[in-house]
Amino acid sequence: MPGNTRFQLLRHALVVWCIAVCLGLTSSPATAQVATATPAAGMVKRVAGAVSLVRDGVLSPVQPGLAVLVGDGFRTGADGAIALALADDTLLSVGPDSELQVTAFSFDSTTQDGQMLASVWRGTAAFVTGLIAKRAPTNVRVQTRTVVLGVRGTEFIVDAGRGAP
Repeated sequence: MPGNTRFQLLRHALVVWCIAVCLGLTSSPATAQVATATPAAGMVKRVAGAVSLVRDGVLSPVQPGLAVLVGDGFRTGADGAIALALADDTLLSVGPDSELQVTAFSFDSTTQDGQMLASVWRGTAAFVTGLIAKRAPTNVRVQTRTVVLGVRGTEFIVDAGRGAP
């Protein structure tokens, strides 16, 4: 039972952190663009501790305000955490020792049509779904190394375990 209590404490701490981060999110990433005029999937809102961006196979540091592109991955260290806001108002919070990738994302702000696939390769991530899930829940999916989840709710946590980075 001690392992179960530890998981509950970890889950509670992650939920509290996610709520605190979400309350601090005020600007919309819908207008974020990169210099190449590629529409951004979202924006980095908060960074704590060791967090790296993996873009086109290159690791680089992460700062709030960075545009998130489809295919971008984020790795957090033992003290790391990151909060992302996507263009459809989906909020993602990634905990310590985790790896998340924005595998696929598209969103039309006029029709609110879109799709999202996020990959949690290791560690934990919390999600608060946005407009895509509200309009078409089957268009929002999260995958881990062992399963692909279809989303039917608005808030959830994924724990992908401690797989290799």
